[in-house]
Amino acid sequence: MKKKTLALLLALSISAGLLGGCGDSSSDTGKDSGGSGKQESGETPAESGDSKEGAGAADGESYELVVELMTYGMTPADMEMVEEAINEITVPRINATVKFLPITVADHATKVGMLAAGGEKVDLIMTGITSSPATLYADGILTDIGDLLNEHAPELVALEGELLEVGTFNGGVYSVPGVLYPGEALNLLYNKSMAEEYGINIPESLDSYEDWDAFFAEAKSKLPENVYAFTLGDGGGSSTVNWDSTYDALGDTSYLSYGVLTEAETGTEIDNWYATDKYKKLAEKRKEWYDAGYCVPDSMTSGYSTLDCMAAETCFSFQNPFKADCNEVTLSKNCGGVELGYIKLSDALITGNSTSLMSWGVPITSEKPEKAVQFLNLMFTDPELMNLLNFGIEGVHYEKVSERIVGYPEGVDAMSCGWGGFINWFGDNAKAYQFAPNTEEYFDDLENYGLGKARVSKAMGYTFDASAVSTELAAVTNVIDTNKPSLECGLVNVDEKLPQFLTALEEAGLTKIMEENQKQFTEWLSNKQ
Repeated sequence: MKKKTLALLLALSISAGLLGGCGDSSSDTGKDSGGSGKQESGETPAESGDSKEGAGAADGESYELVVELMTYGMTPADMEMVEEAINEITVPRINATVKFLPITVADHATKVGMLAAGGEKVDLIMTGITSSPATLYADGILTDIGDLLNEHAPELVALEGELLEVGTFNGGVYSVPGVLYPGEALNLLYNKSMAEEYGINIPESLDSYEDWDAFFAEAKSKLPENVYAFTLGDGGGSSTVNWDSTYDALGDTSYLSYGVLTEAETGTEIDNWYATDKYKKLAEKRKEWYDAGYCVPDSMTSGYSTLDCMAAETCFSFQNPFKADCNEVTLSKNCGGVELGYIKLSDALITGNSTSLMSWGVPITSEKPEKAVQFLNLMFTDPELMNLLNFGIEGVHYEKVSERIVGYPEGVDAMSCGWGGFINWFGDNAKAYQFAPNTEEYFDDLENYGLGKARVSKAMGYTFDASAVSTELAAVTNVIDTNKPSLECGLVNVDEKLPQFLTALEEAGLTKIMEENQKQFTEWLSNKQ
């Protein structure tokens, strides 16, 4: 569990703008409805369907909305100042004020359960980061807001389109994706200055393992002795060099312990990824690359992350998915400012996991769930509100660099900025600002990650209920923790280690887990048709 939590935190920290200060929460999520009625980025609040006088506003005392703010540990210093500015918008529009409830990401899963059990009033929480919407629904923590969305948030329903299926269980809607452009595309990133300095040729594509071999061999021959062509990381998370794989992990991207939908767009059969020919080839190539000296030799045990290696310039390249909140610009920032180029390996793919990771739910302890829904609708349709929520107050916490790009005011940085250091993303990326070093080109690429242009998994909207196989799941993840890292860091003989790994998975109960998953998935497909 410790490794899984650390992997999660690392993945979150890579996301655009999540580290440090106020702008750092900016590039987090926000994605498309692609073709599902998405409004244009320049639309004004009045054009979104809510009048400035306030659709949903009512006479009488305003309702206080308690909204979770998931932090890395520090509560933003200017939280009350931002709340006051937010309330100047929300009171006349929906007759509600906003009060943030800071909860650290490490405490989120425990505290959300305790809040519900204790009956403490909370109106909006983040779902998907530490506990999936399906788990929170099964635990009875979330309220069905399906009818409320149709009544109070028709604009948001249009924006979400089919993405709402991911938070729909037994006919009710229990979570709303906060990411309207949730596709993920695979890329190889490299140090541009090193490529230029040492004359390393950058191919337009890497379409076969022979291409990868040639690329790494050339890099090794030209780089200094203490700089490596690639890093295999610590063996955690899903396989990184999977440019020829199109699987959907069905909710467990760290361990692939539920089985995978091998062909995400068309497949209906759930397989053991570790028993596929593709996985065996992947492990064999990693062993070859490690033995050839292409890879950082102690990446599994040194404690230094991939980003650490890139920042220290002891590594030339690494692999990382691009999302609407994560690209070469934001990854460069997280690599200590090293300028990165990239080779595109795949088009974006939307899965249930990528859609539900950053989502919103209304707990059963909300006294007025209709107000929470009205606030969600306003958050996704009013650029003024979403920019205030994400970036704080102009001139205090940020200043505009261009029409839709912002940066820190003079004398302010990530550490001194009083608003930021949280994981939440509020609203639609197509309408919100983005934080430098992104440029206006960011918005040109955004559509590639939404329903209109990205590939879509056949399992989008499906969620596996693993409660019937929880014992087997614990045993299987333990086996994966024990065997997978050394295989994927190239440290062991694949012909010897892989059969042992597969036998251990079988004995731990992976087949039973996949059979239960297959039964549920087949039933879900049948009901969907």
